[in-house]
Amino acid sequence: MSHGVLALGVAVLCVSGNVWYLPACIDLRAGQDRPRSRRLVAAAVLTGWGSAALTMLLLLMPVTLSAVALVAVAGTTTTVSLAFRAWLSRGQEQREEEARWAALFR
Repeated sequence: MSHGVLALGVAVLCVSGNVWYLPACIDLRAGQDRPRSRRLVAAAVLTGWGSAALTMLLLLMPVTLSAVALVAVAGTTTTVSLAFRAWLSRGQEQREEEARWAALFR
């Protein structure tokens, strides 16, 4: 399969992904109005879509597939680590909220 076909597939995927990355941009722009876990998830979403777009651009350039795969793996690793940090942060936020409600009903 040629690089052009792969790049076209990634481009179509990136364009259709606006359902995820546009709300993520809004969450990041809201700043402190959103919980930390939600901002981390938004950063993970944007990192994932950004790495997909960068992969598409690299597929259009005369670069070896191993270099493209390296960029894709680095983007995936960063995205997964941000999502994991968001999951941990969400758990902490839930515990704090449960403690507040428990203190309220004592």
